[in-house]
This record gives sequence, structure tokens and C-alpha cells, in this order.
Amino acid sequence: MKKLFATMTAASLLASVSAFAQTTTPLPTPTTPPSAMPPVTTAPPSATAPSTMDPITLTEQQAKDWVDKVVYSSDGKNVGEVAAFLREASGRVTEMHIDIGGLMGLGETRVRLTPAQFRLAADRVTVSMTEAQIKALPQIAK
Repeated sequence: MKKLFATMTAASLLASVSAFAQTTTPLPTPTTPPSAMPPVTTAPPSATAPSTMDPITLTEQQAKDWVDKVVYSSDGKNVGEVAAFLREASGRVTEMHIDIGGLMGLGETRVRLTPAQFRLAADRVTVSMTEAQIKALPQIAK
């Protein structure tokens, strides 16, 4: 009788654990809608240094808001996420670091992009390279 009771208890415990594991939790809703994101400003091109792209200028808060955003390649593939921006004192972005590859933060590679290599628009970061070209970029230290 004790064996039967122990077996039944173990079976019901297993059944409740597997049923518990199958429940789904709703995803958290974003606290800031994309339309409320601060606009990204670009400075007018410099007369002394002609450029094909206007410099990207971000405030400290804007730069923080872009961190962890998904980065898409020119062929539309999710290649990673924004890790950091390096900025001058004026707020002009000199480079963006992105983490590519890996799984849940493990095995990621960090690469560096210049402002001419990426575009910030609405709530999307797009790189002017294919996924293969991005993966071929040299790795930098985190």
C-alpha cells in the first residue's frame, strides 16, 4: 500500500509539473511606443569635409534608446543587436558596435561599424552590407 501511495504521489507530481511547464506567460507590452521615440537628428554636411552621408548626432538618451535594437542587413536578415555607440562630445556618432551571432548572449561577436555603414530610421537599424559581409568584419573586444 505504501508503494502504491508513493507511486501515485510521484505520478501526480510529474503530471502537475509538466502541465505547469506548458503554460505560457504573455509578453510584456512595450512601455514606450515606437512613435514616442525621440527623433534622430543629423547635422548639415561640413563645408570643409564633403561627405556622402550626413553625420549622425544622438543625445545620450537617444543613444541609450537605440541599444539592444535589432540590426538588419541590406538583405533584410536579423544579424544582431546594437551594443553601443561611440560619440564625440557634440553627440556626433563616430561608430556603432553590434553583437552578432551567438545564442541568448553566449558566443556573440562584437563588430564595429562607421556611420556611413548603417542607417537609423524610425525604430529600425539597417546596415548597408549583407549578412555574410557583416559576419566577415573583424571582431573587437567587448
